[in-house]
Formats: sequence, C-alpha cells, structure tokens
Amino acid sequence: MKYTVMLTEDRKGNFYAQVPGIPDCNAKAKTRKEAIDIIRNAIANVVRKSEIIQLDVPVKPKAGNLHSETPWEFFGAFKGMPLWGELYDEIERQRDMN
Repeated sequence: MKYTVMLTEDRKGNFYAQVPGIPDCNAKAKTRKEAIDIIRNAIANVVRKSEIIQLDVPVKPKAGNLHSETPWEFFGAFKGMPLWGELYDEIERQRDMN
C-alpha cells in the first residue's frame, strides 16, 4: 500500500517525516533517506498491528443547511463552482436511499 508522508527539513539539516493519516507515526533523521527508511518501518509496525473496519452506526447526524455548513466548498478544484452544493446534496440523497 502507499501512504502519504510529509517530509520536511529544518535549518540544521535534520529531516522529519510524518504520516498525516496515522497519529504519532513520525520520524527524525540526519538524512532524507534515513528519515524515509525510518518512517517506512514505523508505518509497517502500525499497519501490522492494525485492522481497518467500517461500522454501520444507526444514528444520523443532525441535518443542517448543507450549502453553508459544507467545508468542502472552500477547497480543491470545485472551489467557486455554483453547482457544488447541488452536487453534494444529490450525493447525500443517494446515500440516504441505500
């Protein structure tokens, strides 16, 4: 599997790697290669002990005004598209039908 890793370098030349989707999965090293190797092992250790499941929760959240409460309208390629709210509402309607 592939995981997104954020790799940064500080002013002293140290490298830091962290996995945004896995809390507390990070590494510090003197070289880029070493940071990547360490974070790869850290990911493997977490994944080896983990199980990903989906749960069906029979409670729905409170309904709100999706047009003004949908955070995605401010991000990505759809920013500023006037039909985004309608598309999101249709996705929610389809999901509720299943």
